[in-house]
Amino acid sequence: MNDVLSALIPPVVVTAVVVFAIVKLVRSEAASRRQEARSSEKSAETASD
Repeated sequence: MNDVLSALIPPVVVTAVVVFAIVKLVRSEAASRRQEARSSEKSAETASD
């Protein structure tokens, strides 16, 4: 049983790190797009005033 667990731990750790990195990347990309949308809304509001 310990042999199986010790063989599976490194791939699980690598998978967790990759998933974490992907989630962080997607969140940062979404945040930048939200920020761009807000700035374009503000510029549209000031242009219409």
